[in-house]
This record gives sequence, C-alpha cells and structure tokens, in this order.
Amino acid sequence: MEFENVIGQSRVKQILTFSLKRERLAHAYLFYGEPGVGKDAMAISMAMGLNCINKIIGGCGKCSSCSAILRLESPGFRMILPVPTKPKSMKEEKYLEILREKALQRIENPYLEVTYDSDTPAAPVIGIDQIRILKQEVMLKLSGGYRVLLISHAEKMTTEAANSLLKLLEEPPKGTIFFLTTAFPDQLPETIVSRCQVIRFNSLSEEEIKNGLITRWNMSEQKAKFFAKMAGGSLERALKLADEDFEHKRKTAITFLKKSLSEDTLLRLEGVRDVLSQRERAKIQELLKILEMWLRDIFFLNLGSPEKVVNFDQREILEDFKQRWPLFDAENGMKYVEQAIDLVEKNVYISLIIHSLSIELRRCRDS
Repeated sequence: MEFENVIGQSRVKQILTFSLKRERLAHAYLFYGEPGVGKDAMAISMAMGLNCINKIIGGCGKCSSCSAILRLESPGFRMILPVPTKPKSMKEEKYLEILREKALQRIENPYLEVTYDSDTPAAPVIGIDQIRILKQEVMLKLSGGYRVLLISHAEKMTTEAANSLLKLLEEPPKGTIFFLTTAFPDQLPETIVSRCQVIRFNSLSEEEIKNGLITRWNMSEQKAKFFAKMAGGSLERALKLADEDFEHKRKTAITFLKKSLSEDTLLRLEGVRDVLSQRERAKIQELLKILEMWLRDIFFLNLGSPEKVVNFDQREILEDFKQRWPLFDAENGMKYVEQAIDLVEKNVYISLIIHSLSIELRRCRDS
C-alpha cells in the first residue's frame, strides 16, 4: 500500500506517486494545510520511500534504511523543528537531550504537536544556527539514495534563517530534496514559496479520522466516531480531545454555561473561576472549543436535526438543556465563544475574556 503511514490525502498521494514513478521530483516542496492533517507524516514517508531498500513508495518502515530514519540516525534524513532557546541555567547536554526526545516524539507521531514544559519557557523558533548546521551537512557526500530535509513549521523561521535557507534553495545540492511544512503559508517569504512546488493538504474526513484512530491508536469504534466528529478535520485535534482530561474539560464547559445562565451572581462567578482554574491558555482555549461544539449541538437540536449532534453520548443532557432554556440563542452563543477563542489566541487578558463571555452567554438565555 503506497504511503501506508499517511492517513487520507489521496489527492496528494496521487500527485507524489505520479512524480516518483516518472522520476520528476521537484527539489523543494511546500506542504500547507491545517494542523494535524498529515503534512509532516507525508514528508517523513517520502524520506523513507526515497531511500527504502524494499523500494516501497512511502517506505516499508522495516528495512534498515527506514528504521534508521525513524530513529533519526540516517545520514540521508534531517528534520528541523522550532525549538526554544537554551535557558542559561541548563547544561548543554540536558538541552540537547530534550531536543532529541521531542524530535523522536514528532517522528513517532507526526500528527501531534510537540510541546515544551516550563524548563524551556522561550517560544520555539527555527534559528540561523539550525540552518547553518543544515548547510554543513548537505556538503557531506552520501553513499547512495536521496538526502531529505524536512523543515517543520517553516513559518517559524527567523528572518536570518529564512534568508540563509533561500541560498540553499537557489542552488540545491544534487540528490537533495527539501520539504517545508506549514499551516500559515502567507507568513513565509515569497522568495521561499516561489522556489517550492506548493501542495495543499485538505482537512481529513470524519471517516478517515475515525479509521485512523481505530487502526493506529487502537480506539474503540464508538469513541473513534465521537472524537472524529469533534475533530473538525484535524487528527491532531481528535488526539488532543481523546486524552484522559476530556471528560473533565467537557463537564467544566457545560457547568460554566449553566452557571452563566443562572440568576445567582455568586454562581456565575463560580463558573468563571472554574474555567480560569485551567490556568494555561491552551487548556482554556480547548475548553472553549468544547463549549462551542456543545452550543453547536443545541443549535442543531433546535433546528430539528438531531442526526448532526456530535455529543451523542450526552443526548439526554442536551435535551434537558433545551427544555430548561427553550429560548436560548445558541447561534449567537457560538459567535461569542468563537470571539473568546480568538481573543485567547491574541493574548488578551484571560480573566476579562471569560467574565465577558459569561455575561454575553447570559444575554442569549431569553433571546
């Protein structure tokens, strides 16, 4: 099976298979699309396939060449990820150990974002030093096969790094193929984009996500169907939702909504505190996305379209909500939650966002 390690993306697979079979590969590709749709997975699969001893398109994942790539020990493959700067108090050996661990995590599951803990608080970027090391490596000769260079989240290159990479793209070494991946192609310099073959990755279908969760992550069909519906086309989002904290997050989101609609001021403030107790922006944003999906379900129930409900395991609670607040304006509620999610992304003061959202949701109660 061609590109067996990549979920969905049949159109992209056809494009690349056509090029591979006719030996008409570009020297550089830009894969763009939403997070969690397989851009890095495809680039890694291409690296394996181009060097696979068994000549399998997309790689067999088992031969010595494919295995070396998956261990990040192949001289023919280099992956660059955005990394935080080394804290002054951290030893170089420890820092490099963390970076390798995170890189191996990305190789093992290219559908899930790499995150760093409080030991390395700086925002991850791709710096000039990473590109300089890349330049040194491409000067070394390979005994055979292709050298594949993956630059993940290419939009996070610093200006200096992008300019340095541009020189490589202008005069690419023979037998070297670049894969740049990004969810934000408009944030890349046009000079970089113009030197790549640009390929768009579509959002994944519910069926593709469901099947991926079942076959690769051994999830039950019922759970896989549920998280696929909530994923919005992103396998990364489905995996994040499926973590052990999901039920707690959903319960917190529903409780916040109910408390926001209460006549009791203290109860409304308690609901706000429940959300703010999540502390991290990413966790609060995830909770708000769960709330948005809940409001979407209420909206479809009000329209008489129960087949579109995502939280189908909570149908009774949804029906109870509908009966208790029959005039609740779910459509406007979703808009307010979307605005809150956007403000969280823009680093607006979290407490103000959640307090304002609580007030706006209450206004939807008797609309």
